Amino acid sequence: MPRLTTVIVSLLIAALLYFTLVAGIDGARTWAAMQRLDWLGWMAICGLSLFNYALRFLRWHGYLRWLGHRLPLIRHALIYVSGFALTTTPGKAGEGVRAVYLARRNVPYAHTVAALFAERLLDLLSILVLSLLAVLSFTGYVYWIAAPLAVIVGLLAIMHNRTLLKAAQKRVEQPQNLVGRVLQVAVHAWERAFVLLSWKPLVSGLAIGCVAWAAEGVSVYLIAERLGLDVALTLAIGIYATSMLIGALSFLPGGLGSTEAAMTLLLKLSGVAAGAALSVTLIARIATLWLAVVLGLICLGGLELERRRQPQSDTQQGHIT
Repeated sequence: MPRLTTVIVSLLIAALLYFTLVAGIDGARTWAAMQRLDWLGWMAICGLSLFNYALRFLRWHGYLRWLGHRLPLIRHALIYVSGFALTTTPGKAGEGVRAVYLARRNVPYAHTVAALFAERLLDLLSILVLSLLAVLSFTGYVYWIAAPLAVIVGLLAIMHNRTLLKAAQKRVEQPQNLVGRVLQVAVHAWERAFVLLSWKPLVSGLAIGCVAWAAEGVSVYLIAERLGLDVALTLAIGIYATSMLIGALSFLPGGLGSTEAAMTLLLKLSGVAAGAALSVTLIARIATLWLAVVLGLICLGGLELERRRQPQSDTQQGHIT
């Protein structure tokens, strides 16, 4: 696990570069738009982001309960949100830091990896579903939706193939080295994910994901409305989802740059002027991405301070399988 100071420094550098770029592109216009939003507007869009985080946490909490773990709700929420500090890692892989803290509460790494995989997969599927709202208006972008959807359907088919799972389990029964042990964890995670992606948790998880990510799409609509722009609610949700999808497919840390470019372009194609489209995009990213990072840092800092105050011998250790 990276040191807290290293995480903070790397995030400060990323934020500095990001906001320096914003200032260089059209900082004055963006700042003016942020002021026009007023405090009620900021409360509304930040509240929608918090609603998104809360729903996703409850789904995550349910996953671990499904796997047999009963964790204190507040403490588990702190651990979950701490992963947001590393949202700007490629594919949000850094959110796997949760595994370190959950291991101290006797949650096996394989279970956390399985929950993380299921969460990422259902988030992607939810965003694909919501992106269809934009495809209805921008038919030329249908391949951005169809290709990932086909991949996910194929992946789900592989994940539910018991023959492949049993063959993989047999291959990693007696690992001889570090690579073998890592593969063993991956196969155990696959086995647990098999449970999480059965019909009941799959459908409920997808429904929660759609509502959660739609909430952040509503924030794009509210920002546009506050700035006097005419963007339909369904289109705003679809634009947000499509831009998040493109950002995820770019594999850039946090989708930085690619998400903003896609959202700005789609807003322009919907009839919003270039400067206004950029302002809406940047405000939305502050209220979604950067709010999550700040909250994650606060929770991560709190957990690290608590860990350092407790003797190592008192710390509950997790299991690798």
